[in-house]
Order: sequence, then structure tokens, then C-alpha cells
Amino acid sequence: MVKIRYRLLAVSLILLIFLVKIPYVFAQTPTFQSNLVTTEVQQLLRQGQQAYNSNSYSLAIKLLQQALQLATTAKSDRTQALIHSNLSLAYQQLGDWDAAQQQISAGLQLLHPSQSKPTPTLLKIYAQSLDIQSRLWYMQGKPEAALKSLQAAAQIYLRLGDEALSIGNAINQAQSQQALGLYQQAYNTLEQIQQRLMAIPDSVIKAEGYLSLGNVLLAIGELKQSQISFENSLALAQNLPSSSAKSEVKSAALVSLANMFWAQGNLERDRYTNRNYNNLPWQCQQRAPSDFEAVPNSALRSYQNAALQYQQLLAIPSSPSIRVQAQTNYFNLLVETGQLSAAQALWHEIKLSDLPNNRQAVYAKINAAKNLACLSQKTAADSSVSHEIDNLLESAIQDAKQLQDSRALSYALGNRGGFYEYLAVAALHKSISKADTDYLLTSQNLTQQALLLAQAITAPDIAYQWEWQMGRILAAQTKDERAIAFYQMAVESLKSVRSDLLSINSDVQFSYRDNVESVYRELVDLLLKNSPNSAASQEYLQQAITNIDALQLAELQNFLRCNLVQILPINREVTTIDPNAVFIYPIILENRLEVIFKFPGQHLEHHLYTIPRNTVQDTVMQLRNAIYTRNPSKIRAKSQIIYRWLIKPIEAYLQEHSNIKTLVFVLDGELRNIPMAVLYDESKDQYLIQKNYALALLPNSQLFDLRSSQLEKPKILAGGIGEQQENVETRNFSSLNIDELQQIAKILPSKLLINSQFTPANIHKQLQSKAFSIVHFVTHGNFSSDPENTYLLAYQQLIKAKQLNNLLRDDTVNSRDIKLLVLSACKTAEGDNRAILGLAGLAVRAGANSTLSTLWQINDNSTTQLMVQFYTELKKGGVTKAEALHRAQKALLLQPEYQNPYYWAPYILVGNWQ
Repeated sequence: MVKIRYRLLAVSLILLIFLVKIPYVFAQTPTFQSNLVTTEVQQLLRQGQQAYNSNSYSLAIKLLQQALQLATTAKSDRTQALIHSNLSLAYQQLGDWDAAQQQISAGLQLLHPSQSKPTPTLLKIYAQSLDIQSRLWYMQGKPEAALKSLQAAAQIYLRLGDEALSIGNAINQAQSQQALGLYQQAYNTLEQIQQRLMAIPDSVIKAEGYLSLGNVLLAIGELKQSQISFENSLALAQNLPSSSAKSEVKSAALVSLANMFWAQGNLERDRYTNRNYNNLPWQCQQRAPSDFEAVPNSALRSYQNAALQYQQLLAIPSSPSIRVQAQTNYFNLLVETGQLSAAQALWHEIKLSDLPNNRQAVYAKINAAKNLACLSQKTAADSSVSHEIDNLLESAIQDAKQLQDSRALSYALGNRGGFYEYLAVAALHKSISKADTDYLLTSQNLTQQALLLAQAITAPDIAYQWEWQMGRILAAQTKDERAIAFYQMAVESLKSVRSDLLSINSDVQFSYRDNVESVYRELVDLLLKNSPNSAASQEYLQQAITNIDALQLAELQNFLRCNLVQILPINREVTTIDPNAVFIYPIILENRLEVIFKFPGQHLEHHLYTIPRNTVQDTVMQLRNAIYTRNPSKIRAKSQIIYRWLIKPIEAYLQEHSNIKTLVFVLDGELRNIPMAVLYDESKDQYLIQKNYALALLPNSQLFDLRSSQLEKPKILAGGIGEQQENVETRNFSSLNIDELQQIAKILPSKLLINSQFTPANIHKQLQSKAFSIVHFVTHGNFSSDPENTYLLAYQQLIKAKQLNNLLRDDTVNSRDIKLLVLSACKTAEGDNRAILGLAGLAVRAGANSTLSTLWQINDNSTTQLMVQFYTELKKGGVTKAEALHRAQKALLLQPEYQNPYYWAPYILVGNWQ
């Protein structure tokens, strides 16, 4: 992901004094009548505003407190209230939540419009103070209270007829709705904002509105829509009459647009590349020239577009802060993409000294130091570069101290600790002149200071980084128990940080793959490493499972950009659900594969294989390629290796316990991209599907209702597209064989929606009757780690994951009535390492207990035969869904023309197998 710092602008020029980052919105002061505010107070307010807008929050507080004393003496309640509200905002930026709460409470108490006819000025100040209060609630993890406060302010803006303030408020509401899991409401709000912006005349307000909206859309992963908003903002900026406003909006929009392209490029690249999870945050990902050759063209185009935006910005006049921001981001892009000579040339042009001493300058120095460290690692620079890096970080620390900015100081101290950690682990002891320095202890000391500051201001989004860093430092000293404790603290901190805040935090740039995933994997690594000879072995194994489950939840939340626990908050011990099921947890670590087994009523067991991660990845990729090319000998050769890893250790147990009917796989990493049915037992000359066990996949235990749910008198809503479809969102789709729809209608009561009838509106209408326990779609579908490329084809339109959520989960449809969702003729994106996220995400969004789908598209008579057999088995009763699928696959395999795994293997059951 990209290291992005978003420039946030006001939608209106007449909001409360300062820019409110909620996270992307703003506020400035209304115009007061001169007799209400003395000249001295006005001057202090202006100076405070300037200090705040330049990120000098402590100075802003000092100036505002002086203004408050004068306003109190003059007994001007409105002015006092205004200052109290803005003091709250400044304290929020410093993370002093108690002081922020005291100030906003004082302001609202003075402002409450108890009089029968409050003036418009009083109402406006009161509404804007409610906006600031909502930011406080939001940042403290109380989105319900934030939304309530915003809605109260919205009513006042509506009454005043102030469209600009109303639009800014609506953008904030969309953020709170997103945090609450109210995805449809948030999406509708954003759509309404776009329509409202289109309706107002061209102006600075409109240009800035599109910019703010674009940043929100970018934050929630709507890259295409964010691009449109940024381009609208740029187009409007070109025609602004004010040259200063034109320059400011254009510069900010170019930076945001460049950041969007960069993010897009990294997402495309990461889908098709693997990474080393053991790299330190200050350790640059080393990419060989061949790695850049393997980057898909779509990623290269995005990088080129990002570079073009940065170049355009650097060619026009702009403020020092915007210019340095663009230069440092562009420098980072050049380093990441291997353009080292250009990066070195640009580095000498960056003048960090041009920045005023504020929080942005602190962050700019830290980012520049980190980028320079990456460049030095790739070019094997001499020790003088390490001196330069350390001096930059020390300068950032001193600047933060001078600003009295605890958040910035924590970030600077922690990053300097990270730099020393890298020096220690990399054993680059000649990089610093003090040869007797103990780098690891220096790192530990700096990290402890940073952590204490982050904890004091209740900043879990920073604290987890230093808890994680402490865990790594202690692990490097082989103090594993203490290391595990800090890792567990980091995981708890991550739980308290909402997924939306992680993805949009503009202060501490966040990357899911670089941050969250590594925390969980390194913790699991430590737990498993210490479990064999530990008295707490069972506890550590259970913690490992719990953390892998939490990782998969975080991964799905990152994919869907939402808080999934809001959808189905079920937290239970999954292994008590089915006494006839064995749970298999393979965990891919950097230098080994660990497999944990949970048997009914017994202790956990685990097996260790000393196999590098890349060997596991290569084996899986080769097996998948062999399946695609329908090469039986290669399929057996590769699948028997994975069989030995996952099944061989429990063969004796399975033979002794005839009650075991189901193997439930909680798969990790690349293993999710292959069907377990194809694993091959060379000693018995059998595929796993030929044995007596039904198979199921469980992406996450918290998101599926796993209680027994036998299908009683099932009725099917079945539909699909057989006709060729052209130019559907620029995609073309071939015709499909949908005979299976007619065939299954002969087995169980069904309502069919075929071709032109197969529309979202018709699907929704039928589901409102709540008569169906099974939904079966035969249509083109694609599962990808890109939410935009995960879809089902309806008639002349695509159903994305979020639209499926809207179809199946609104107030008129109870998706929990749907016991089974069948997606036939779908496929996972080829070459996409995490394509199965698309299927898991779609299954979770749908809310059905179980989802039966295909990993690759098989559109011939074999699919019809399998589905007919599947429903025939279900109709008999007394079988689980997994057992019915197992029997159908075995029946298909017995037919000579379909014995190749390509035909019977792609069908997988996700979720509740019972």
C-alpha cells in the first residue's frame, strides 16, 4: 500500500475556525458582527487559526486561551463558546481527550439554543460545535454518538439552508455510518453528496467539496469513484477566479490523485507477488529486476500516472508544504519502483528546511528518513547516509518536543527506535560512529518512550506499532515470554482500532499487508515455537488458532472495508458445534509449515515441517497449474505432497475413529486457492474426495452461524444468464449452459429467473417473500482480491459484493433464512494470490449460512450432473450439505469422461457444513 498523506480542504469557507479531520472534513469560523468580538480577540483568533492550520496545535491552544480570557472578561458568551469548541478541536489533535471533552462541554453549555427564537448566528455556531463534538466521539471509538451528534447538526443546517455546511456534515456522517457497519446508508449518503455537488454552482466550495469527497472515497477503497471526484475538483480549480484558491485546490487535488494512482498500482502489484513477512518496518523489500518485469501492466500504468501527477505538481507554483509533500511521495515512489538514479537526483532537490515547524514537518522528516534508508539499502550506500538518516530522526524528535506534540513525538521516537532495530538486526555496526553503542538496547529505550507517550494519549493506532516493535526487540534477545506479552498487547490495540481508521489514518500511514498481517503471523510464530516444550503448550496452541482466526477476520475486513463483526457478532468455540468433525489449521510461516489439529473432545495437536514459505507457495502454484492444464500425473505428484503435510499425520486417528464424518479446513495463505478434494494419498491411490469424509472450508469462525441447520422442505430461488452479454461495464460474457436450472426445478420446488428476468430488482422482490432457504445462481462470476473485480453477472449489469449485501441483508430480507447460496459457473482470478478473498467476502456479505461455489468455471454437462446429484442427496434428508456435495463429487468422479480432477474438484463449500 501507499504511504499517503492527504491534504484536506474545507467544503465551505465559513465553518468553525479550523480544519476538522473526521477524518477528512473541516470547519472554519462564521463571520461575527464587529461589536461582538474585540479587535484584540479577533487578532488572537486569526493567529490561532493560522497556528492550527499549520499543525502547530500547542501554539494554537496558547493563543486561544488568551482569547478566551479576554472574551470571558467581556462576558461574550457566544465568543467564549466558539473558542471553547475550537480549543476542543486543538486538544483532540494532541490526543488530550479529557481536555477536549471539557472544552466542548463548556462550549455547548453556553450555546444551547434554549431561547424560543435563536438567531441564525447562534444556531450556526451550535451546529458547528456539534460537528466538533462528533469528531471527538468518533476519534474515541464511539461512532454511534458521533452519528447522533452529526444528525442533530444536519437538522440545523437544513433549517438554515446552508448547503455548504450541510455537505461537509454529510461527508462526516458517511464516515460514521461506515464505522458502524451501516454500509448501504454510507454508500447512499456518498451518492447523495455527489448529486448535491453537481447541483450547486461552480465555485471554490464545489471544488473543495469534490476533493474532500474524493479523499473519503479513496479511504474506503472506492478508487475509481475517488479518481472521478479528484478530476472534477481539478477541472473546477482551473476556472476559479482567485489565483490563490486555484493554486491551493489544484495542488491538493494533484497530490491526492497521485496518491490514488500509487495506491492502485500497489494493489495491482500485490495481487500477483509474494512478500517476506519477516522484514522489519525499516527493512526495505528487496526486489530483483525480474520482480519488476513480473509487475502487471495495469500496475505499471498506475505508477506512471502517479508519477505524471507528481511531475505536474512540481512544475507549478505551490506552497512549500505541498511541494515537499509531493517531492517526498514521488521520491518514495521512485525508490519502490526501482528507479534509483532518479530517486537519488530528486533527493538532493528536497528542502525539508522550507517547512515551518509543525506536525507535518515532523512527519515529513520521518518519511524522508525512511525513504532514504530504503534507497541506501538498495544502493549499498556508505555510513554517511546512516548518519544523515539518524540526524533527520533526531531533528524530528526535537521539533516534536518544541511543539509539545505528544502524538508526533511518539511517532518520531518510535521510528528512531525502528531504525536502530534495523541496524542491530542487520548488524550494520559501522554505520554509526559510536562503535560501543548497543543498538538493540538503544532501540528498546526509544521504543519504550514512544509507547508510554502513545498510551498516555490513548492512541492505539500508534501504540500497537511500538508494542509490536517491543515484541520484536525482545524476541531478538530470546526473551520469548515477554515478547509474546507485547505481541498480545499489539493485537489487543489493533482490535480497538476501527478498520476504517486504520485504512484512512493520514498521520501514521497504514498498510494492511505490511502491518497487521505481520503482527499476527509473528505472534503465531512465537507461540508455536514455544509450545512443544512448554507447560502452557495447549494454551499457546489455542492462542495460535485464535490469532489466525483474528488475522482472517482482519483480512476480510480489509478486503471489504467494513467492520464485519457488526454483520453477525457470533463468537463461539467452533469445535463444540460438531462432534463428528476434525478441524485442520495449516499455518504458513516464513521458514516452516505448522499444522494444528483439533479432534472432538481431545487436546490440540500440531505437526511441524521445516519448509520455507516459498516452497509451499511454489507447490500450490504448480498444483493449480497442473489442474488447469488437466495433467493427472502432475496433479498427483504435487497434491500428494500437500496430502502428506495436512492429512498424513492424522491417518491413524481417522482409522480408529469411524465417527468422523467431516474434515473442516481453516486454510491459510495460498492453500486457500486449491480444493482440498484433490489431495492425493499415494499409498491408497486415492484422492481425498474418494475417502469417507465430507469436506468444508471455514474462512472465519465468527462470521458464520455454525449451529446445525438441516434443510427442511427446501425451496429454491434459482436464476441465471444463458445469453451472451456484451459491454457490461466494459466486459463481454459468453453464453452459458444453464440447463441445470430446469433440472433442479424438477427435484425441489423452485422459482426461476432466467436471462432478462435475472435482475437485482427481481431477485430482491422474490427474496422479500422469505419463502426460500436456497438461492442458486448460474451465471458468470469472478472472485478476486480486488473488490471491484469481484462480481456476479445479472442481466446487463454486474452485482458487486456490496450490492449482493444490499439484496440479501436489508430490512425486508432476512439473509439468515437463506441456508445455502450456490454460485455455479464462477471462477477465481487467475494469478491472484488472494483471489479466494473474493469468494469468502462474497459469502460473508451474502449472510447465508453456507456458500457452494466453484474455484474455476466448468460450464458443461458435468456441472449439471453434479448439481442434480447434489440436490437429489439433499432431498433424501438426513445428510449435511457437505455430505451431499461429497456424494455428488464421488458420483461424478466414477464416470470415465469426468475422472480428471478438473471436472469434479472445483466445488467447495464455505461456511456451515451441517
